[in-house]
Amino acid sequence: MARTSYQYGTSPRKYEPEYIPNRTKKVETQKRISKKKQERIKAEKEKKILEKKKKAKQMITVFAIFAMLLTISYREISIMEMFNQTKEMENQLALVEKENGQVEKSIEEEESKLDWNKIKQIATEELGMQKKAEVSVELNKTDSVETQNTYIKEQKESFIEKIIEFFINM
Repeated sequence: MARTSYQYGTSPRKYEPEYIPNRTKKVETQKRISKKKQERIKAEKEKKILEKKKKAKQMITVFAIFAMLLTISYREISIMEMFNQTKEMENQLALVEKENGQVEKSIEEEESKLDWNKIKQIATEELGMQKKAEVSVELNKTDSVETQNTYIKEQKESFIEKIIEFFINM
């Protein structure tokens, strides 16, 4: 008997509303299958999302480690540059100190060769220079400063007292 054919009035299919024909069973099984597929697809999507999150975390940690290594290497390079600069400055200081020592020795040698009496003689005879005349000044050893103690009386009057005085003096 065909399922789409006419059914008579006493047919159990007519009175049983819960009766499901075979074609609806296929639809339900397809729905179940599709629900399972949807659940699988959903689970796969969640797995993909979790994998993406893991990859993102890994990339962030790799970048963070790279940044830390970069900063450490930059600090090391700057420290090495400063160290080289201090070494160069120390070498320059040593050269300057050596030159100063040589100049001081040459000055001492020249001073030891000088005859001060001869210089004094040339200055007085040839250049006409004279020795400075010394003038002595005698001061009394007593203190000649006069002190006078004067005390200034500070007057502190309030505004009300000034007003009262003003009216009294009127």
